Amino acid sequence: MRKRIVTGIDIRRHRITTVTLKRQHNIVSLLACETLPVPDDILSENEVIDYQSIVNKLAEIRKRLPFWQNRVAISIPDLAVMTRTVEPSIDTSIDSYDQSLAPWLIAQAFSEKTGLSGSSVYLDYVPLETGYQVYAAKKEVVESRLQALCRAGLKPVLIDTEKQAFLQFLLEAMCRAQRQGWLLIDIGEDTIALGFVTDELNFYRQFPFSAQAFDAALTLVLQEVQRFISLHPAALLNGIWINGTPSMYQTFLQGLRQQFREPIEHLVAVSVFETSASIPAHLSPFIPLAAGSALRGLMALESGYAA
Repeated sequence: MRKRIVTGIDIRRHRITTVTLKRQHNIVSLLACETLPVPDDILSENEVIDYQSIVNKLAEIRKRLPFWQNRVAISIPDLAVMTRTVEPSIDTSIDSYDQSLAPWLIAQAFSEKTGLSGSSVYLDYVPLETGYQVYAAKKEVVESRLQALCRAGLKPVLIDTEKQAFLQFLLEAMCRAQRQGWLLIDIGEDTIALGFVTDELNFYRQFPFSAQAFDAALTLVLQEVQRFISLHPAALLNGIWINGTPSMYQTFLQGLRQQFREPIEHLVAVSVFETSASIPAHLSPFIPLAAGSALRGLMALESGYAA
């Protein structure tokens, strides 16, 4: 397999994080990672990016990318994605039709169920035993990101959801550590995310976080972990990883150890990948979503469905 390189970009309200990954001979290497502060007004309340405020930052990122590569992958918040299960109203299965009709029939069924015009959203779907699971994002949310990336001279290969990016990073972490059934708690600047994934189950939660309301955040994390264990007793939780600054790790560790017997460890996100680059330790807490997006982008290139 020839080497492939993709940069994952995670756009937050106060910073952009980029992680450049290379896959060669089934080995994923981290080539570069950095963060840049951004203006506070780049994201509107409906998750649309003000691309005029961010193009220069993205162009600066492009100039710093290794090997002159410009292929990037990003993710959009799950709150900006609508999910519905639909069953197209046809007398026989789609399989008996020209497959080119499937997207149109699914879009029509989605529009009838939600009242949203197919022209106002981008749709993706996966087949179920009966019907289809449809994912829809408003075009303005997707296109504002595409415009910003393209105007900065970058080539988007994939736009995915934050859930998929986060869980992909977790899968890579478990593969690297040769473990299964570990829950990841990611403590960011303004959000906390929890994820767990197996062949039978994928779990993801994200909620706002403020250091000024730390006690409330810790209580919420403990409640979410306890709820997960209660709702999924067969999940076989083997341990808990915490990704965050050392001080955040120590504080959350104390709270979690009072309620859970499973091993609890500090996950240093850089350690998930091979790397010869010098990555500052303070960047590690920002890596998961950007790295997960890059991993999803690599998969898209290898599977032939990248843009």
